[in-house]
Amino acid sequence: MKRAAAAAAAELATDGMVVGLGSGTTALELIRALGRRRHSGLQITAVASSVASADLARSLGIPLVELTGPLDLAIDGADAVDRRNFDAIKGLGGALTREHIVAASAARFVLIVDERKMYDTMSAAFEQVPVPIAVVPFGWQTTRDRLRNYGSPELRIGDDGEPYTTDDGNYILDLHTPTVVSAADLARKLKVLTGVVDHGLFCGLATDVVIGTADGVEKISTSSC
Repeated sequence: MKRAAAAAAAELATDGMVVGLGSGTTALELIRALGRRRHSGLQITAVASSVASADLARSLGIPLVELTGPLDLAIDGADAVDRRNFDAIKGLGGALTREHIVAASAARFVLIVDERKMYDTMSAAFEQVPVPIAVVPFGWQTTRDRLRNYGSPELRIGDDGEPYTTDDGNYILDLHTPTVVSAADLARKLKVLTGVVDHGLFCGLATDVVIGTADGVEKISTSSC
């Protein structure tokens, strides 16, 4: 389902576009699909939101550029999506800060997910999926204490047993069971907390969602909601 959604989203790229590439396992499937289209003649340049995405894109011959202005299109995976308004939780892969910058720069921002990541409400998603929050390593314990006003923050640990560190050198605190029902309200409150670099709530950014299902691919856009 993930691969089918990624392939369908890759078809949205057209010659001459500057495309923002997301991060995570679903985004890597997208990059592979764009690589196949590139070898078939598609002429695009891309901006990658993580080192892993950049490495894969280069290996497939997709030219990369720096993000210096607007993007025509950005495509990324998500960990949870509200079907009503496309608010999303992202960042379980750890690249949420760069992903936010890429999404905010795109004229069209497309989320690709399998059907298990679609929720009727964001409050239902909060019960299942933590909100990743990138924090400055210095004094991260004090940032964690401030975040306790909004749920249960837990320091993410890497495979090496040390705190997980993002490409930008930040730690991740995963906020479980947020107490604020409104995703947009929680996003605003998290953004202004001292020590917080960014959060994984993507509110009001996505224009389209491409969903892989057992029966095929479903495409929905803001105009159809």
